[in-house]
Amino acid sequence: MGRKGMALMVVLTTLILVSGIGTLLFLRTLNEMRHSQLDEKIVQTLMLARAGALVGGGFLSGPLRDQLDALVQGQASTTSCWALGGGDCSAQEPDPILTAQALNNLARALQDRVDQLTCNQDFSPEAGLSITLRVHFTDSACGQTLPTGIQLPPGRFVEGAPRSANQAATQTYALPFVLVAQGGAGIYRRNVVVQGEYRFTLGRSSFARYALFTHIHTLPNGTDIWFTDGTLFDGPVHTNTYFRFYRRPWFGGPVTSAGCTNPSQDGQACGSQRAGAYFYGQGFLSPTQMQPSPSAPVVTNRYGTHAPTFAGG
Repeated sequence: MGRKGMALMVVLTTLILVSGIGTLLFLRTLNEMRHSQLDEKIVQTLMLARAGALVGGGFLSGPLRDQLDALVQGQASTTSCWALGGGDCSAQEPDPILTAQALNNLARALQDRVDQLTCNQDFSPEAGLSITLRVHFTDSACGQTLPTGIQLPPGRFVEGAPRSANQAATQTYALPFVLVAQGGAGIYRRNVVVQGEYRFTLGRSSFARYALFTHIHTLPNGTDIWFTDGTLFDGPVHTNTYFRFYRRPWFGGPVTSAGCTNPSQDGQACGSQRAGAYFYGQGFLSPTQMQPSPSAPVVTNRYGTHAPTFAGG
């Protein structure tokens, strides 16, 4: 009986050991499965984020360039020796403080347009997965701040020469950016952050691209020119002074003006600058005075309703 009792104890001990080992192996297998699933999600979301970065690269070289081109046409000077910022025309580069201020204004305007194109957009082609994108030209994009530890330096002049009546020089400027692409799968998220400079070159491009370009928007005898119901320009329109609107002229391309108050005949001087336009019977209105907005102004008086259509911005 003593030997049988000893054998029973050995068998029970063996069963307990085998059971413990089995439980340990089972728990370890579950743990490895969890890690395996986690690793799979990490790789999956990382690949999605990298795909988002590629989408962002296409955005920077395509739609963003179109938006920047439209803004630059309105903000860059067509009369000064320096397209952005200003400064001494005999210097090798524009004033750095004025340039940084001009590029900061450009970055803020560009950020608004970038947000409209990227925020709340899911670029993933498959349900259950997500690819989101935001591009910072300012500290805030899509309502989110810059990633921790990352800062945006000010915009800068890169290279070029001052323009003159005899030299159509080009000038290159840079806007720093931070691109944040996020890949998502369920509760898992991974980010890819790309930081760089968006460089663009400005110069005196061919006037052939304009439907109308005037330095001083008057007739040779000094009579003011008014855009009327019979006006239809399907292309970029620009003047270095001001436009005058009567009734409902139509513009299919961008409409810009430098707002020079006293431009010289040789194009070397602009005088002071002010933004705005003249409306028949109403006088000069600045952008803040245009209702309901500068992009769709409507003025009604005893001469009728004056509401130019800017189909191209």
